[in-house]
Amino acid sequence: MWHTELETIPGFRSALDIQLSQDITGKWSGRFEIPELMAASELQAVIVRDSKVELNLGGGAAFKGALSGDKKTIKGVLSVPGQKPENLTFTKFSHWSAQVPARTGKDGQPVKNWKYQPPMATGDGWRVRPLPKTVVGSESLNELFDQILQGKFHGLDAFLVAQHGELVLEEYFYLGGRERLHSIQSATKSVTSLLFGIAHDQGLIKNLDKPLKSYFPQYADSTEKSASSPTLRHALTMSAALDWTEDIPYSDPKNDAVRMNQSSDLYKYVLSKKPDPVDKPGSRFEYNSGLSILLGGVLLNATGKPADTYARETLFKSLGIDHFAWTILGGKVHTGGGLFVRPRDLLKIGQMVLDSGKWNGQQVVSKDWIKESTAFVLPITKENKDFGYGYQWWRGTARTGVNAFPVIYAAGYGGQMLYIVPDLDLVVLTFHHNPTDNDGSHSITWKNMESVVIPSFR
Repeated sequence: MWHTELETIPGFRSALDIQLSQDITGKWSGRFEIPELMAASELQAVIVRDSKVELNLGGGAAFKGALSGDKKTIKGVLSVPGQKPENLTFTKFSHWSAQVPARTGKDGQPVKNWKYQPPMATGDGWRVRPLPKTVVGSESLNELFDQILQGKFHGLDAFLVAQHGELVLEEYFYLGGRERLHSIQSATKSVTSLLFGIAHDQGLIKNLDKPLKSYFPQYADSTEKSASSPTLRHALTMSAALDWTEDIPYSDPKNDAVRMNQSSDLYKYVLSKKPDPVDKPGSRFEYNSGLSILLGGVLLNATGKPADTYARETLFKSLGIDHFAWTILGGKVHTGGGLFVRPRDLLKIGQMVLDSGKWNGQQVVSKDWIKESTAFVLPITKENKDFGYGYQWWRGTARTGVNAFPVIYAAGYGGQMLYIVPDLDLVVLTFHHNPTDNDGSHSITWKNMESVVIPSFR
């Protein structure tokens, strides 16, 4: 096992772990993990000749280096398409970076039982208060946190709850921390929706029924011609009816989101997609991260500023979010899944949405946009009317016994969730680093919200 750290995007460092093994025939193989990025995969190729080591990480990424004389380090160069080569030193390690206890005490030993500690006031804009004794004494809540500490939810990094506008629960495990940036993956889409709303409020984007392609005149030659042209509204609701495949694993090279991310021009890749042969724009929801990327292009065209700059000057400034990072691919801000923020800061965004666009009394996004963008516009499937989609926000219904609670939520790959439950004046955040947790056995899921969290805070 070999370990190093690298700065994958400016302002954000993450672990890179590589496991190398040799079978009885002498053939080498390996696996890598970048837990903070929710990235993990088998190495495409491993070549070891004397002290020379060559690794193919896939997607055009490769490492070439040499083993030191004492066999404790491997020094070399990592090459990633579109980025400057980076000198790295891998050190022999005993375990994967993510394979640590959920929490350790002052004595360095694993903590096995949960004891509630009220959140600290840090001057970041959050009012804090202790949980009522009735909630602290909730048997199901205590059992859930004991299970977390005992390793059942391996990969959970942060669990925060705000109720009635106050931060009441703040728990960190594994790779999480109050000041640590965390990838929010596709929950970025919901933040993009808020930026879109601010531009709309400012009159920079007036007509949601304007053709999407009209914001990309420089791509006119590559834009697919069709009788039914998707609009901004279709992009916001993921109903643009493009020939797009994203309902397969992201490890599958046929996944359009993966192919888009590996392309030289994100906007061109999406704009060149053909219309769906059956559906018409607006008729059906189909998950499409490419549309979220194009929304970033619309913001750039309408405001004259890339999404990260516009966010810093508007939404983030109003919320006191002064530390974040945002992935840029091929010069394009990744508005579909590239944002990294601190846990308390994303919870602020949820609180603002719950409060109809206000944060600590200041109107940040108009009440009208919050209402319109978080409304249930299209069902996810025809069969299940409990779950739907708005303008880059998800809608769901949490059922606890005979009660049904409408939920607005943002969701990201690997378990990044922001739940807003208006009827309970409640906002809940969970961060994970679970790229391969397909069955949810290591993540706090919707079922845990229904069975434990919502009943505890009713």
